[in-house]
Amino acid sequence: DVNKPDSQDAYALALLESAHFRLLLNDLDSTRDTLEKCQKMIESFSNVDSVIHASFYRVCADYYKAKAAFGQYYKNALLLLACIDVQQLSIEDRVQRAYDLTIAALLSDNIYNFGVLLSHQIVESLRGTEHEWMLELLLAFNSGNIGKFEALMGKMHAQPLLAQQEAFLQQKIRLTALIESMFSRQGAGARTVSFGDISAETKLPTGEIEHLVMKALSLGLIRGRIDQVDQQVTVQWVQPRYLGKDQIRGLADRLGQWEARVKETAQKMTQTTPELFA
Repeated sequence: DVNKPDSQDAYALALLESAHFRLLLNDLDSTRDTLEKCQKMIESFSNVDSVIHASFYRVCADYYKAKAAFGQYYKNALLLLACIDVQQLSIEDRVQRAYDLTIAALLSDNIYNFGVLLSHQIVESLRGTEHEWMLELLLAFNSGNIGKFEALMGKMHAQPLLAQQEAFLQQKIRLTALIESMFSRQGAGARTVSFGDISAETKLPTGEIEHLVMKALSLGLIRGRIDQVDQQVTVQWVQPRYLGKDQIRGLADRLGQWEARVKETAQKMTQTTPELFA
């Protein structure tokens, strides 16, 4: 019996192992109850070995995967990776974990910033495999690239989970396109955008733009206001973005444009009010 005051860590590991086997038997309720018990135990420990944390997050991730709770799976799977040496996993395990994390990131209704996953070495496991297109799809969502998304539609239709959620993914890629558009404009100093411009960049009819922007506002992806009379949107804040190579090049171009405008303004001020610069 390891359920003793001086062996609670071993007891927690034993409980987690039992929860793992219950999950294999599809006993989700019992698995949940055991996880809740283990969580309380772990929170009471003054020091927690990484092995215990890894075991806990592994079972949690598998549980939420079975429940198709994409956001919770994503969170716990990333916490698991933080507790282990990824290189110690087999190649097959790394590819499967990267595949599952990508699916979860795409299908979660509250993940619109993919920076944590894209900056993790695990996603590189997809390169050179039959699932490399998943990484391309993730990058397309990160940059709001609707053209790339549409080009990968055929492969998406062959993946049951993605195929079932096509309508959701269509809206999500347009939300990320909207965020990317607003982010780019803020760097250029433009904060007010017409419905027509948003329509062109998101490939949606003008009549659907207000609903799209309201969705972005409700999700906290942007902050601003909608002018229904003049059919335009003014944005004060955009969710921080993870920048890929192309986006970094675009940012560098915008910084160059900003520098040029500053120099132009300074020259005009020098010419019109030379006494201030004497």
